[in-house]
Amino acid sequence: MLSSKRLICLSLLVVYSFAFTDYLLKKCGESGFCNRNRFYSNNILNSKNNYYSLDETSLNFDSNSNILYANVIKTIPSHQITTDNDTISHSNEELKITLPITISMLDSAVRFTMDEARSERHDVLEDFSSDLLSIQRYNETSNWSFDPKNNIPIEKFLKFNQLKNIVEISNEDESIKLNVYQDQFKIEIFYKGKLAMVLNDRLFLNVEHLRNEDDNDLNLLPEESSFNSFEDNFQYSKDDTLPFGPESVALDFTLIDSTHVYGIPEHADSLLLKDTSGSEPYRLYNVDVFEYNLDSKMPMYGAIPLLIGLHNDDTHQDNQFVSGVFWNNAADTWIDINYNNDLQNTKTHWMSESGIIDTIIFFTNSPLELSKKFTDLTGKPALPLLSSIGYHQCRWNYNDELDVLTVDSEMDRNHIPYDFIWLDLEYTDDRKYFTWKPNSFPNPKRLLQKLQRLGRNLVVLIDPHIKNDYPISNEMIVNDVAVKNHKGTPFIGICWPGKSLWIDTFNQLGQKIWNEFFQKFLYENVNNLFIWNDMNEPSIFDGPETSAPKDLIHSGGFEERSVHNVYGLTVHESTYESVKQIYSKSDRRPFILTRSFFAGSQRTAAVWTGDNVATWDYLRMSIPMMLTNGIAGFPFIGSDVAGFSGDPEMELIARWYQAGMWYPFFRAHAHIDSKRREPYLFNEPLKSIVRDIIQLRYKLLPTLYTLFHESSVKGVPIVTPMFYNKPQYKELYSIDDQFYMGDSGILVKPIVEKKVEQTEMIFTPGIYYEYYSLTPMIIDELKWETIITPLNRLPFFIEGGHIITTRDKYRRSSLLMQNDPFSLIVAPSMNGAAQGKIYLDDGNTFEYLTEEYLDFEFEMINGNKIIGKLNHLPKNLEKIGNLSINKIIIAKGQLAFNQETVTIKQNDSTFTCAIINEENRLVILNPGINLINDWEIIF
Repeated sequence: MLSSKRLICLSLLVVYSFAFTDYLLKKCGESGFCNRNRFYSNNILNSKNNYYSLDETSLNFDSNSNILYANVIKTIPSHQITTDNDTISHSNEELKITLPITISMLDSAVRFTMDEARSERHDVLEDFSSDLLSIQRYNETSNWSFDPKNNIPIEKFLKFNQLKNIVEISNEDESIKLNVYQDQFKIEIFYKGKLAMVLNDRLFLNVEHLRNEDDNDLNLLPEESSFNSFEDNFQYSKDDTLPFGPESVALDFTLIDSTHVYGIPEHADSLLLKDTSGSEPYRLYNVDVFEYNLDSKMPMYGAIPLLIGLHNDDTHQDNQFVSGVFWNNAADTWIDINYNNDLQNTKTHWMSESGIIDTIIFFTNSPLELSKKFTDLTGKPALPLLSSIGYHQCRWNYNDELDVLTVDSEMDRNHIPYDFIWLDLEYTDDRKYFTWKPNSFPNPKRLLQKLQRLGRNLVVLIDPHIKNDYPISNEMIVNDVAVKNHKGTPFIGICWPGKSLWIDTFNQLGQKIWNEFFQKFLYENVNNLFIWNDMNEPSIFDGPETSAPKDLIHSGGFEERSVHNVYGLTVHESTYESVKQIYSKSDRRPFILTRSFFAGSQRTAAVWTGDNVATWDYLRMSIPMMLTNGIAGFPFIGSDVAGFSGDPEMELIARWYQAGMWYPFFRAHAHIDSKRREPYLFNEPLKSIVRDIIQLRYKLLPTLYTLFHESSVKGVPIVTPMFYNKPQYKELYSIDDQFYMGDSGILVKPIVEKKVEQTEMIFTPGIYYEYYSLTPMIIDELKWETIITPLNRLPFFIEGGHIITTRDKYRRSSLLMQNDPFSLIVAPSMNGAAQGKIYLDDGNTFEYLTEEYLDFEFEMINGNKIIGKLNHLPKNLEKIGNLSINKIIIAKGQLAFNQETVTIKQNDSTFTCAIINEENRLVILNPGINLINDWEIIF
């Protein structure tokens, strides 16, 4: 028998084998700028000293641009420097550093920026003269995060009063008012007459200004530390040259009457953000984290620096509102969160390694409105190909053309629909991107054409690391579009191909060359080949923290340290534009999957949660990760179904497919060392369970595509947390294992634990119908209910008051469903009301932007009438397909109904149709109605 000590060691080994080697990543105490800013904030809390003030003589309100310009002055007091024997070495005069600021209003939002006037620092500029680097702080993040097509007007200031020590500002409707304090710089923001947020409330504002190393002590405030200001002693980043020394920016935000904050993906953590007091802050730094830790604040592949706060005033229900803090900075960033429950406030502290302070603060009446406002600024999620919201089959790797076509035919033989099949790294010739392995894929065009016959698509991996010394990388060097090292020569690091270069897609010429690579690789007339941009954090095997050295140089003379988190976006956005241009003759929408992302990535890509593990805990964590990304504006997300690494048990596979069918991006994926697990290989009953789930996904495609369209227009999540739909119930604020599918009324709670055949679901007052049986459940007050969940059944309800649309016939792909009729499922509320809608277009091209789409609404009134109303009809109906409705299913619920027929009116015609009265439902077959004309069904 093993000793207890031996057992403990073995258990730790098992746990560790499924954990990321997190010693590779810095903790806050090991990060120079995070350590220094936490040190400074702790000391400022004690000293209460203020070093930042608004220069009132600099105030300049530009009525043409509606922007307030001014300078904040950072004052470093004079102090003496002593030697070890306590003798005075030298002293300095008081130093004043100019920090230009702007304040503007953007449609119920406030934008505040703070830069550093380095060009005025004649005392030190000579020390930083460089032919390689720009002396200015990086202030171009908005060029990437903001939607270039956004037309948000800068609001006029209704009021601009300069009083003693305070500048008062308000927007035109006076919904937002600002008090800007001069002597002790801070900004109070009022929303609808109520104090909502305070910037620099705790005096944590810190801009580490330019200084040379010899004079560093003279440039420190008494509360500051010099830890790692001009060096990095972390084991894996000691080579960082830190050419500008310390240059971090930090600011605190206090959210008044807010005790619940969300957002700042990507983290494998709960939806509700945790208090970081006495622990690590949340970190946003895009890195490669294979088998990442769970319930962790450690950084992951992507970064969206948007924090959402729910504000509640218990004394005034009307004072409930939502705020958003968007910290528009692409550098390494840490965020501390303090829930001050005594005062009902949340205090946050944002720290970035470099760049400027550029923050946009939103105020809205509901979470859904905040999503809309944020995506008004950063761009709406792209409306994807209809086929891309079907099922994706992937593994590392399908070996050759025969392997791909075998999977294709076996899926059909087993009645498992799918739309995309994927090729990972090994399809290339010796891991050289933009090539094919000649013996395995001798004729890629032929393979694509075979897949295209059933409307199927192929995705291949193309990463930004390019193998050294072959025509593609040679062309990058000749055109000077490779990322450079700190000496100004092309950086060479190690990734999958071995020695590699990285494309600089900040460089316009780099984007052009990248496009030319795709022009030679894709086929203009065979447009079903799409691209997967992986490893674009960038992942560098021999780099610090699994990523790029921070002193690499990008176009414009900016360091990697300042642009790091937006690099992945520049790659996938360049890829998207290339594919779009190449397929322009057919007008086909691109499909791009990215691993790294930033605010704005939703405009051009889908994303997945990276290299997860086939365990129950990773399944559990996939739900809050999906929800967090959705509320942060990037809803087209999924997790590798059944886990990337490892070999999942039968029950886990079944439950993961049941959860995964609700991911907006529904893809099964597996590691090269994992056993093959295509669905047709499963034994019964697992094969039938998985087949039925995938078929259910296809059945619901009309409803799901309508939700995707809604998201592309309004910026709202596709999968919404409970509190998004029901913000009036505080009990829902921490629920992150149960969700709605947009506004469709579909309510789901995946099973994420082993050997669970019943679960607890929380319901708000109303009536709910279990999807499979349409058995009604009446809820009088907010409460938990026990739901029976055998392995072949997932907890899936339709909330009363909704109508959803389906296509019921099994087809092998989404394209083949185009000529099938629709069915309606009507779930009446307690008073017999229900609403629904459907959006349709060709699912393939951009013609919907020129009015080529169908928009149709359904409504049940008083339980005795259903009406259909056409809102918009395309000119070319043939491209949209069959628009008939051949079945209407009505959940009976509280309806009393004894008739045998219903009366139908359409096109000035009136006729009757039989109705089938079943246990929990009424069924109308072949009612003779469609989505082209208005109609009425009268009971």
